[in-house]
Amino acid sequence: MSNNRLICILITINLILISFILLGKIQFICKLVIVLTKAFIIPLIVSVLLFYLIRPLNNIFIKKGISRGKASLLSLTICTFILTGLLAYFSKYAHKQFNDIFNQLMTIINDKDQVDGFINWVNRFVNVNEIYSLLADMVKVYVRKIGKSFKMILGYFMNTFSIVFLIIVIVFYMLKDGNKFKDRILFFIPEKYKNKAYKILNESDDILSHYVNGQAKVALYLSLMILLGYKIIGIPDALLLSMITFILAFIPFVGFFISMIIPGVIALSMGVSVTLKFFIMFIIVQTLKGRVIVPAVMSKSMKIHPLTDIFLVIGAIGIGGPFAAFAVVPIYAILKNVCITLNVLVKK
Repeated sequence: MSNNRLICILITINLILISFILLGKIQFICKLVIVLTKAFIIPLIVSVLLFYLIRPLNNIFIKKGISRGKASLLSLTICTFILTGLLAYFSKYAHKQFNDIFNQLMTIINDKDQVDGFINWVNRFVNVNEIYSLLADMVKVYVRKIGKSFKMILGYFMNTFSIVFLIIVIVFYMLKDGNKFKDRILFFIPEKYKNKAYKILNESDDILSHYVNGQAKVALYLSLMILLGYKIIGIPDALLLSMITFILAFIPFVGFFISMIIPGVIALSMGVSVTLKFFIMFIIVQTLKGRVIVPAVMSKSMKIHPLTDIFLVIGAIGIGGPFAAFAVVPIYAILKNVCITLNVLVKK
């Protein structure tokens, strides 16, 4: 029986994969998926992120006796003013500093005399001329892509009023009616499965809540440590670079390493001493992140092996970009929890 069941599962999986492949060949379906992703799925991911970040504040207002509608409106208004103020404060600074960093990186890459001392020292051990040329080309492409992505994201979220309005509306109703969501789903579940469905919904909500808030805390702690480290070793534009770390740190594992590329090149241009300090700082921050921050903050959220996380994130980046990389881990954790719950049901 177990072998027959395994064969049925494998056949089902293959049929599903073949269906996806065939649907991908239809041009209309591909265009529809792209439109839905831009118009709905990405705003929904952002809305869920904001919902779980704002919900603790909303719950405080509800406990004070404020109605859910007023509490949701008040929480959303406060967070909107805070985000608007932060964007207004940092937008001009970030634009100017990013251009300065871009020009500085181009000067470093195009003028090899700045790093001749370091190259001559390293050449005693390995030939770095080819490595340097390869890294220079990679940094040029990386910076250009970052600039294009930065402009695209700003244009997408700041210049498209309908998308921003949609996100605000979704977050408001999630805050206002989020407590009714489980009951509405359970209404369509047969009576004998309601207990398991209720357990799955509660655990999925806990997974998302712990994951979003945990990633926000990890990103905040990392950016603060990085800011302090940059100030100590003398890396310029420390605030902007730490802001980049905060944003990219929402992508598990690889985001922090990506945020270190530009500061690493800047440290390299400042000489051997600063480069060594930078690597020491990186090792210290990475050690604290892996041994202290992530275990302390994320211990309740994900029960996934680190290698599984890494493969999931890398695959999601290649398929769907940063939004997919952020969403893939909690989706995997929820599906894993659903499978475990259903297996327990079958065994019993």
